[in-house]
Amino acid sequence: MKTSRQAMISVGTLLIIPLVLVVFFDTADAISPSGDNQAVSSPKDNVVRNYVSSCPKAAAKVASCDKLRKEAIEILKEDLHTLGSSASHRYFSTILRIFRSDEPELRIAAADALGMIGPKDSDAGILSLIANDPVPDVRRAISQTISRGKGPALTLLGQRVTPMQKAGPTPEIPPDAAKFSLPVAPESAYLFYASDPAVGRLSYVGKSTNDSASFFKGKAKKGPFKLEEFQEKYRYQLQDEQEALNREQDAKAKQLDSVKPPDPTNPQALMEYMGKVTSVAAGRSTRMFLDSYQSTLFGTPTVYVLEERQIGQRSYPTRFVVLYDDLALKRPGYRLAWMTVPDEAIKTAQVASLKEEQQDAARKKEEAATKKKVEELDALTKKKDEGEKKQFKKGQEDLEKALGF
Repeated sequence: MKTSRQAMISVGTLLIIPLVLVVFFDTADAISPSGDNQAVSSPKDNVVRNYVSSCPKAAAKVASCDKLRKEAIEILKEDLHTLGSSASHRYFSTILRIFRSDEPELRIAAADALGMIGPKDSDAGILSLIANDPVPDVRRAISQTISRGKGPALTLLGQRVTPMQKAGPTPEIPPDAAKFSLPVAPESAYLFYASDPAVGRLSYVGKSTNDSASFFKGKAKKGPFKLEEFQEKYRYQLQDEQEALNREQDAKAKQLDSVKPPDPTNPQALMEYMGKVTSVAAGRSTRMFLDSYQSTLFGTPTVYVLEERQIGQRSYPTRFVVLYDDLALKRPGYRLAWMTVPDEAIKTAQVASLKEEQQDAARKKEEAATKKKVEELDALTKKKDEGEKKQFKKGQEDLEKALGF
């Protein structure tokens, strides 16, 4: 007799859904809309049953519950693999229910199972929601799931939710934008995979484009600008900030190079050291990634300057927001941005860019003067040509008259 641990997959035969998933969800009807599930209790099913019934969150630190938790998770992961290996899309919604679990390991296993089945374009909507998991490792697993699907909607979504270099099983907490003196539009949802406070970027999806625009327009000092217009207007300011960031990253890398790597036998110290290495390496790429607004993903972004300050000899947009159409998520979105380097670092970078600006201004002045001379010369040449044409025409008419024509 087959138990719930054994799945039958054949033409005209139903895959037996493991009972432990029924126990985990606490309802058999939620597993299969057809109600055709066949399951027989087993010792492994009882492990999960005992964990669910006897180990609520309040008792999670109890030794026996910790052991039960580990066993239950391994059993559930095995069952998720069973469903995934069926390659049957009918179990897609069943597996999606696992994302309600507080266990990152189960959500990762569920993502792997969905990838084994293969998502469709019609799944893009729900995948866009679970891709915003607070745990970096889960986000990475879901991104891989999306990449295994086919269709234009999934391709676009895969580009949008590409995870940054963050990793780990610890849930992230949405930062309080007010701590950075930045407003958040009402009814906005924070995007974990498109934000990084360390580089001064927080991303959200909003209720509607008009609502977000009205909200930020009322708080803006300048704008709206088209993104290209904003980048040109503040070209040297943005360049100064990038140069200051580059110097900061170089200094951190140099400082890290001078530190002796920890003993490999000390996992904790080694993990902390590698985290610092990753952080230094990711600083530049993360900022560039977040500041790239491909039209296929973001449409035509607009910018509102929320704060502008005088630093040295220039006025800088120290806080601004970029509004866009999040085409992959099919919702309006925006990104809050602020300067993360100190004023003194900006002033240092400003020295070189001021010279560059002066040289650019002199070159443009010279180009304008040259252009004016060329235009004047063209005008004289044209006038001369017209005069010669008139003289030639008159001479021709006089000749014709003399010849009696």
